[in-house]
Amino acid sequence: MDSNPDVLVIGLGPVGAAFAALCAQSGLSVCVVERDTAVYRLPRAVAMDHEVLRQVGMIGVADAVVAASRPSYGYEFVNKDDEILVARYQSELAPTGYHFANMFHQPSFEAAMRARLAELPGVSVNLGWEVTAIQQNRQGVTATVETPDGPRTLTARYAVGCDGGRSIIRRTLGAGMIDLGFDEPWLVVDVTLADGVEVISDKGRQLCDPERPTTSTQSGPGRHRWEFMLRPDESAEEVTRPESIRQRISRWVDPDTVTIERSAVYQFHGLVAESWRDGNIIIIGDAAHQMPPFLGQGLCSGVRDAFNLAWKLVAVLRGEADESLLDTVQTERSPHVMAITEAAIALGKIVCITDPVAASERDRQFRADRDAGKPPPFPKMPNIDHGVLDDDVGGRVLPEGFAQALEPTDETPTRIDEIAGYKPLFIVADAEALSQQDRDAIDGLRASTSDMVFCCLTGAGADFISLLDTNGHIRAMLNGATALLAKPDRIVFGRGSAAALATAWADYLGGHPFLNENCARRQQKA
Repeated sequence: MDSNPDVLVIGLGPVGAAFAALCAQSGLSVCVVERDTAVYRLPRAVAMDHEVLRQVGMIGVADAVVAASRPSYGYEFVNKDDEILVARYQSELAPTGYHFANMFHQPSFEAAMRARLAELPGVSVNLGWEVTAIQQNRQGVTATVETPDGPRTLTARYAVGCDGGRSIIRRTLGAGMIDLGFDEPWLVVDVTLADGVEVISDKGRQLCDPERPTTSTQSGPGRHRWEFMLRPDESAEEVTRPESIRQRISRWVDPDTVTIERSAVYQFHGLVAESWRDGNIIIIGDAAHQMPPFLGQGLCSGVRDAFNLAWKLVAVLRGEADESLLDTVQTERSPHVMAITEAAIALGKIVCITDPVAASERDRQFRADRDAGKPPPFPKMPNIDHGVLDDDVGGRVLPEGFAQALEPTDETPTRIDEIAGYKPLFIVADAEALSQQDRDAIDGLRASTSDMVFCCLTGAGADFISLLDTNGHIRAMLNGATALLAKPDRIVFGRGSAAALATAWADYLGGHPFLNENCARRQQKA
C-alpha cells in the first residue's frame, strides 16, 4: 500500500468501487477502506439506466452487468382492479447502445467491479477496515482506522466518502441534510424463481391500490422484487413473517413457485447533503443524497457522482485544473440529484394515494387523459443544467459512436468508448474544413489537456480518430456547428466553433464563474 496515496476511498459499494476504478485507470494511487469483509450477498438496488450502464462500460464491466440483468420493456400503472391506467413501453435500444432500463443483480455487479479493481495497478483494497475519525491539513488527510490487527493511521492527499446513508465522513464534515419531505415505510421482498424461469414479467408495474400501493419489477435473471407500502398500524415484525409475505405476493405469483431471498422494511425518504466538500474531503453517493426508488435512480445518481468527480480530481492532481474545479461536483450534481429526488417523490405521491375517494379521482383523470390522447401527468427525467454551455445540447448524453480501427489491417469499427475510455472527447464535423484559428485552438488543447481524445466525422487525418455516426445522432447534435465537446462521463459540455469551445473549456477548468451564469440563462429559458 502506498504510504501516502493520492486518494483514500471510504466505502466499497458500487459508488466507491466505480470511483476507485476510474482513479486507478487514470493513473492515481488509491487506497480503499471497507468495513465489511465481502460483497453483501443480497440485492439492494435493481435498476440501472442506459446512461449509467454505458458509463460502467468505461470501467470494463458492462458485459458482466448485462449478463446479470434483464431489460425492462416498459412500465404499467394499474388500479386495484388491475385496469391499466397508463403505460410506457420501450423495446428499442437507447442512443447509447443499451436498453433504456436494465434490471440487474447488485451482488453480481459489485463482484465484477471488485474483480476489475484487482486487475488495476496502484489500488490497495482493505476489507474489514473501518474509518473511525478523519482530519485534514494543507498536505492532505489523516484517517484513524480500526483493522483486524488493531488501530492504524492512514494518510492521503484527498479522501472521498462513499460510505452510505450513515456516512461517518458526512458527519465529520458537519453537513446537514436538506429534507425534501418524503418519509414512508415500505416492505421490500426479493425472491428467486423456480429453476428455468427467468422472468415473471418483462415490464414493471405500479399497483395504485389505496389499500396497498405496490411496486412489482424484475431484478435480474431468475429474480423478482416487490415493494409494499405499509400502513401506520403495521409493524416490521408483523409484515416480515413468512406467512404474511406469502399472502402479499400471492396476488402476483404462486408463492410455492418462488423462494423468498430477503424481506426488509425500509424508510423511503428524500435527503440531500447541504455540503459535499470541505477542503480535501468530499462525499458522493448515498453519503451525499438518498431518494425514494420510484424512478430507479438511487444507485445511478451515485455512479454519476463518481464519474463527475474522478476526472476532476485527476486534472487537479496533474496541475491541469484549478482546485476550485472540485467544488463543481456539488454545484453540478446536487441540483440534478435534487430534481430527480423531487420527481421521484412526485411519482411516489401519485402511486401512494391511500384515500379511496382521492384514488378514484386519480383513476378517473388517468382515463380521461388516456382517452383524450394526452400524455400522463408524470414528471420528466430532469436535465443536467449546471457545468455546461448555454445551448440545447449542453448537459445531454453523447450518443454512442463507432470509430474506424486505429490499425489499417483491422476494418471492424469499435465503440469510441472502448478506444477513448474515460477521457474528454472533442469532435469536429470536418477536420479538413477547420479554420486556422480553430486549428490553433485544438493545438492548444492538445498541449494543455493530456487526456483529451480528438475525433471527426469527416476528413480524418493523422491527428483525429474517424468517428462513424451511424444513426446521425452526433451530427444532429452538431446542428451545423464546427465542433462538440463531451466530458469524460459523456455529458456534452457544448457545441460551437473549436476556438470558442477551447476557450470555454479553459475557463471551466480554471474555475471561471461563467458556467453558473449560463445555467441561470438556461433556467430562465425553461
